[in-house]
Amino acid sequence: MGFRTLLCGFLLIGLSPLALAAPSLLEIKQSVKPKSSDRYIRAVHQEIETNNIGLEKTRYAILEGMLNTKGFAWVYDGEGEGYILARFDYRGDTNVMRIEYDKSLVQLKYHDALGDYQCEKLIDDICYKNGRGYYNYIKNLRASIAKQLTRR
Repeated sequence: MGFRTLLCGFLLIGLSPLALAAPSLLEIKQSVKPKSSDRYIRAVHQEIETNNIGLEKTRYAILEGMLNTKGFAWVYDGEGEGYILARFDYRGDTNVMRIEYDKSLVQLKYHDALGDYQCEKLIDDICYKNGRGYYNYIKNLRASIAKQLTRR
């Protein structure tokens, strides 16, 4: 079954693809070409343990992490069941990440971008190929969220 068929099926029955948001263990596909370094991909998309602090505390830690990120703060851009959208605007370029969470994990996934942050190789919402700036800014967001989760 193709992606378009699956997407149309979800829309027909009233489900958004985002309704399926759920963090998962990162498994980097080695056969993907072109691909950034595994180290960069892990620094951005590796799941973060919540230590089972509860959904409300996890959500709050994500929002605090967005506000306290090294450099520029991320802007809240909406949310749904199990995810928060975070937006970063810099010099005319925009990046939107979908921060998925459940009771045990948090994971940052690529949602959308304009300008220099557009993903060149996207598979299962994991960006396999992008510029160093993308990985650096997202890495800082991930680290900030991880830090907030340890404080709860």
